[in-house]
Amino acid sequence: MKELTIGRKPGLFPPYLFRDLDRRKQEEIKKGRDVISLAIGDPDIPTPAAITEFAARAVRKTANHQYPWGKGSPELRSAIAAWHKKRHGIKLDPETEILALIGSKEGLSHLPLALIDRGDSVIIPDPAYPPYTTGVLLGEGRVERLPLLEKDGFLPDFGKIPRKALLRARMLFLNYPNNPTGASAGLDFYKEAVKFCRKNGLWLAQDAAYSEVYFGKPSASVLEVPGARDVAVEFYSLSKTYCMTGWRMAWLAGNARAVQALTKLKDNMDSGQFNAVQETAAFCLKNHERFAAPIRGVFRRRTKFFADALEAAGWKVFRPETTFFVWARPPASAASLDAVYRMLAEACVLATPGSGFGPSGEGYVRFSLCAPDARIKEAARRIAGMEW
Repeated sequence: MKELTIGRKPGLFPPYLFRDLDRRKQEEIKKGRDVISLAIGDPDIPTPAAITEFAARAVRKTANHQYPWGKGSPELRSAIAAWHKKRHGIKLDPETEILALIGSKEGLSHLPLALIDRGDSVIIPDPAYPPYTTGVLLGEGRVERLPLLEKDGFLPDFGKIPRKALLRARMLFLNYPNNPTGASAGLDFYKEAVKFCRKNGLWLAQDAAYSEVYFGKPSASVLEVPGARDVAVEFYSLSKTYCMTGWRMAWLAGNARAVQALTKLKDNMDSGQFNAVQETAAFCLKNHERFAAPIRGVFRRRTKFFADALEAAGWKVFRPETTFFVWARPPASAASLDAVYRMLAEACVLATPGSGFGPSGEGYVRFSLCAPDARIKEAARRIAGMEW
């Protein structure tokens, strides 16, 4: 029998960060230890009952048991367009400028396959959500890292991108509200980003998965910038907005050429999301503030009391204005992974090493406040009891 081999592409990727953290957590649990996990951004809050009840009715519709609308049902795409009109004051064409996704992670990973060629570079912020690199590597492109520094509010300095890197670049990823730092961006920044991409012939892909988890002024959209749709697309997700991570429902909006390129790619790769989930997504968007505001309030409360507790314990905290993440440095200088494993060993609290999001995340730790209030407070108490 001829020897079976595995292609080289799986070797392009390091082990997925969160799988290794979960393995470590399970090892501690097997020892009988009470581990509080603040590592993964998966909300503990149940999907609101009105949403699940609507979905149950949609599941029972026999018409929904056939192949779904791959690019998104007309009802869903119209609901998305109406939501953007109300939320951002922009008018999108549901037919050409909106595409439903099976969660934003798959869209983020597939977009480079539709927009870049072998050898092209994609500029990716650092630190950043790891899947931004996935499609670039699968498409045999190159990753150019763009450092995000605390002194700049974790906004990139486009002027520091080497000219040589720009010559082969075809695309720029952004992510605001930002994972992992919790930083936010305003319209002035987006204007600068659009101008930069137009000047340098770059596609701009902005990940707005956390757009509805804000604690003050509502988050802006890059698509609000005049001329943005010449170069930009933006990703949105139901996962954090309505605590629906397991439902796998998101969308892409913006430049029609880019949207249609990804649509064509996905037509050849998947058959879209279950129509009952699409119906439920439209229902959520039509009742947005009814569901989003209470969830936002929970994360606002958790973020404040946990950030306060870390600061009181000597941690250097970047105060988040958005998301449910707290990005902080330990009281004493320590490598990110060492700090995380020390907290797990001494306090039975699991967090995520900042270095897992890229070299610029070294020295930081990300806490995800996706656990009941009592558990988050207990985690803070345990961390405060550590001696650094």
